[in-house]
Amino acid sequence: MKTEVQKGFTVFDNLPNVDPAVESLLGQGQRRQIESHLPHKERSRKKKEQDHAQKRIPNRIGLDFPVELKNRLEELAKKEGVPISQLVAFLLFEPVSLLEQKRISLWGYKTASRSPRYESNLDLKRKSEEVLPDE
Repeated sequence: MKTEVQKGFTVFDNLPNVDPAVESLLGQGQRRQIESHLPHKERSRKKKEQDHAQKRIPNRIGLDFPVELKNRLEELAKKEGVPISQLVAFLLFEPVSLLEQKRISLWGYKTASRSPRYESNLDLKRKSEEVLPDE
């Protein structure tokens, strides 16, 4: 295993065939090593940022959107001057309630899924064409 030294720090980049868990630990150690040499004020700021990010984890969700919809959401959020995550949450409150109350349905939009994790996928293209018939 060849290591390099940059600015007095050991760098473990480009290690062949390293287990991802080991690579993660090396990266964490390298970050801690660099942060330990920062001025106290900078360390304190970084610690506050990390704490803030940790507190937000329960509120986070990763979503995949069709590119066109993502672009429209970004444009609307920018136009309204609000964070995109808040815009999406705002827009979802009503349809989620309607789906829970069975006032709207996913019937007709479900397609077979090849994933063992899900029974079905939703036909977003069809929904998009119904909502935006001229596009």
